[in-house]
Amino acid sequence: MLTLDKVTKYYGGRAVLDGASWAMPDDGRVGLVGLNGAGKSTLLRMIAELFPPDSGRISRPQRTRVGYLHQDSPEMGGRSVIEETLSALAEARAIDRRRLELEEILAREHSGPNHDAALTELGDVLSELERQDFYSAESRATAVLFGLGFREADLERDAAEFSGGVRMRIALAKLLLRRPEFMMLDEPTNHLDIEARNWLEEYLEEYAGGIILVSHDHYFLDRVTRKTVEVARGALVEYNGNYSYYLVERERRVEQELAAYEKQRAEIEHMEAFVSRFRYQASKARLVQSRIKQLEKIERLAPPAGLEQPPAIAFPECERGARRVLELRDAVKRYGELTVYSGVSLEIERGARIALVGPNGAGKSTMIRILAGIEPLDGGERTVGERVTVGYFAQNLSESLDYERTIFAELSREAEGMTTGEIRGLLGAMLFSGDDVNKRVGVLSGGERARLALAKVIARRNNCLLLDEPTNNLDIVAKETLLEALRRFPGTVVIVSHDRHILNQLVTQVVEVGHGHAIRYLGNYDDYLVKKAAEASRAASGNAAVAPATTEMAAPPTGRNGAAPAAAEANGGGAAEVKHNGKSGPNGAARAVDREADRRRSRNARRRADLEAKIAATEAERAGLAAEMNDPNFYLKRADADRLIARYESLGKEIERLYEELMGFEAAADAV
Repeated sequence: MLTLDKVTKYYGGRAVLDGASWAMPDDGRVGLVGLNGAGKSTLLRMIAELFPPDSGRISRPQRTRVGYLHQDSPEMGGRSVIEETLSALAEARAIDRRRLELEEILAREHSGPNHDAALTELGDVLSELERQDFYSAESRATAVLFGLGFREADLERDAAEFSGGVRMRIALAKLLLRRPEFMMLDEPTNHLDIEARNWLEEYLEEYAGGIILVSHDHYFLDRVTRKTVEVARGALVEYNGNYSYYLVERERRVEQELAAYEKQRAEIEHMEAFVSRFRYQASKARLVQSRIKQLEKIERLAPPAGLEQPPAIAFPECERGARRVLELRDAVKRYGELTVYSGVSLEIERGARIALVGPNGAGKSTMIRILAGIEPLDGGERTVGERVTVGYFAQNLSESLDYERTIFAELSREAEGMTTGEIRGLLGAMLFSGDDVNKRVGVLSGGERARLALAKVIARRNNCLLLDEPTNNLDIVAKETLLEALRRFPGTVVIVSHDRHILNQLVTQVVEVGHGHAIRYLGNYDDYLVKKAAEASRAASGNAAVAPATTEMAAPPTGRNGAAPAAAEANGGGAAEVKHNGKSGPNGAARAVDREADRRRSRNARRRADLEAKIAATEAERAGLAAEMNDPNFYLKRADADRLIARYESLGKEIERLYEELMGFEAAADAV
């Protein structure tokens, strides 16, 4: 049994392994998976005793040998291929030399203590040589070399004559010839052709010892391994199946973890927005403090392991455009009898980060196509500033890809002035890495084609990006990568998206479209929601005609000298006299009203306390579930994980309902 007990290893201050524990039987067949840099090769080298862990212990049965194949090409020379391969048996050769010495002793001395000691040792030596199958070494070495693609004529050539890739095959042959009890194989198929790969699969299937394998070859992993261990965030998580099994199970686990993570993130954002909105309102102080305390108590869930950032997207340099990037003046757009926009005026300045929002069918995609010059106007004009180059991404843009080209070739068509390394870097950021870039576009999934189409937009030297739902087919890793890229982008961005995280983290202005108009709100999406809520509140309290603190791009009608029309000021001044039953009541009636008000306040206090108690109890139960779900092995330990997650989400909805009820109750109480 090979065991790891609380193993920790640091590189540059980062824990590649952090208290990791794991065990593998002597005949285990394990595929080691994880992102680049997760610590797979580090783990193999520690098991092979090439360097020690910083803390913890790695143990295995006594007298077991560990062999390690690393990815770097070894230096070889001065020996033929067959001799270089046989040099792997240096230990066995030393034992064989000792055999000869012992046989000489026995030939000289036929009795006595030296004879007896030599005879005993010779028995041990012969047993060890038999165990290592030493006497068939040369025939086995030849068979292994032939299996890995060498020919008879190659065996006597100097190993130094061969390329690094071929020398890697010799290194693999040496390891296989040693037949250690545990083999650590780091990308063993990198330099093998199909026939050699097939031979190695069969060889390893028959191998009696334990194998830990790192490979990007899906089929090879499936053939050779029986279990899969994922290395992520310093931990080891085991899956009881081969690579295909792992992919299915990991997807299920990640979906569950991601649902819980995003649910909690939305809840936290909602509570933070609540605190920010009501922080300075004395009447809401108790609610604000309650939310602050809950934020402090929340056990923050980490995003699912394996969703770490790929390489960052680097936009190519672009020319600085005019201050006024795009302008619509009295724009009109109709579809038959339907008028989508009627006289909208809109200015977009250099460096703006604008989100177009509105209900489905309001005209968001139409607006962005108008800005891109794809949708013709039925009236008004569109102006593009000097030196402004516009890049447009549409949800159906992937349909324009050339399905016969490779991914790399398709992107290269648009990547003006980018080096091969930069093109590969952009593809890596869009989750196309390694040999993936040589796939034909025609074999890609819909999501992969969408990512490639987005990469083509990014690769052009545009200084204004118009993006219509760019994250629809992206997973959380690609979304975060794109977000960071857009944050660094020096030009202008106009985006249509349903991803609230993107809208809050990226945009500084929101343009609400609908009913033929477009209204600008400064701030991000949460700021927009707060202002909309304020408008709704004024409307509910009879001040709906008061103009919002926004700038309408399709200018609203105005009165003389630019003043708001009279209707907007109808309830703007004066204080209404409070009346009871249409007239002022006597003192007795007033006292009765006061007593009723006291009773109402008492009922309100009890109701408020009851709601707050329910909120506290529900949040405490949910916090307990969150703590349990934050365990990296939660989905492996709990057979009822789905039920607990459903309960967690149900509690979240109940908390929101209770808070909304409390807020409505507070608002009604304040109004009274």
